[in-house]
Amino acid sequence: MNKAPQFEVPLTIEPEHELRFIGPFNRPVVTIMTLKNNSAMTLVFKIKTTAPKRYCVRPNIGKIAPYRSTQVEICLQPFMYDQQEKNKHKFMVQSVLAPQDADLTDLNKLWRELEPDQLMDAKLKCVFEMPPAEAANAENSSAGGGNASAGGSSGTNPPTSLSTGETLKSDAPAMSAVVQSSNLSDAAEHAEAMAADLRELRDLNSELRRENLHLRDQITRYRSSPATKQINEPYAPVLAEKQIPIFYIAIAIAAAILGLLLGKFLL
Repeated sequence: MNKAPQFEVPLTIEPEHELRFIGPFNRPVVTIMTLKNNSAMTLVFKIKTTAPKRYCVRPNIGKIAPYRSTQVEICLQPFMYDQQEKNKHKFMVQSVLAPQDADLTDLNKLWRELEPDQLMDAKLKCVFEMPPAEAANAENSSAGGGNASAGGSSGTNPPTSLSTGETLKSDAPAMSAVVQSSNLSDAAEHAEAMAADLRELRDLNSELRRENLHLRDQITRYRSSPATKQINEPYAPVLAEKQIPIFYIAIAIAAAILGLLLGKFLL
């Protein structure tokens, strides 16, 4: 903690120097930071990190009553863990003793009004650890390799088999490749089926349009042809004859609209 007298430490942080996250890291990992106010005044704090997209901090800003403590939950988002990769993530806890007349209802506004030299800060580094079981498997595999080489020279000890964790790790890429290939084949089959349905709908739409044009041509010829009436022939209305083409036209138009809507939805 800097920018504060050595004889007065208003804020105590637990853990003091390191934030440890224990894997596996293919799921969210949570660690707890405890902040304790050792003064007789209200203390305001704010937490920052060098990797804000990788962590979720609740709360990242807050206040602590005199001689009270609070807990901050820090959640590490899932990621692909690599032991060879160097971790440079760090957290900084900034704090300040709130003035007597300070408005503590809007801490963000109060924080913006503070001068940088008023703030006390403490830095913590992040440490990633694998669970003890996987660490023991790694040690057993390395020890097993040494025993196998010794057994080959003496001819008394049989070679040690790979551990279950290493077998799963070695099979993981192959399994993922199989899953990806199956997903791609399913997607291709689904796309082919949708394309076939679309072609059928387009053919049906074209056929209905042709039928519609044919019916319209028949209606035009029927209306343009002179009406013939035999002598003494009783008058009979042709309403029934005219209703049949109109009915077909309505069906054709409805089918054409349905085909267009299905075509747009599938595309």
